[in-house]
Amino acid sequence: MNTTALLAAFLAAAPLAAYAHGTAPAPAHGGLVVEDSAENWVELVVKGDQLTVWVLDEAKAAVPSARLTGKATLLVGGKSQFVTLAPSDANSLKGTLDPAASGKMTAVLSLAVAGKPTQSRFVIQQ
Repeated sequence: MNTTALLAAFLAAAPLAAYAHGTAPAPAHGGLVVEDSAENWVELVVKGDQLTVWVLDEAKAAVPSARLTGKATLLVGGKSQFVTLAPSDANSLKGTLDPAASGKMTAVLSLAVAGKPTQSRFVIQQ
């Protein structure tokens, strides 16, 4: 009986181990860092009406903004906002919220990293 329970526990945890890609890097810009669906690390910072995104590849090296495109969908106070992200600096994307966001928000980033589509989800409390 214990062998069966141990095997069941192992099989239940196996999918989690398959998706674990190490420890998330520390946020370099004071935001939240999550792993996206393509195994990149994405940092999101929301300050006032500005939304900024940085992407690191699997080796935790910065992805140049010339290789990034995307948009963000935010749910703020029960209302959706759609933000187009444009290259800013050498390795970031920026967009503008209308109006500025505060409080709890959920953001879903739909990015293309070197042409490969990815998604990441953030829950932010400001």
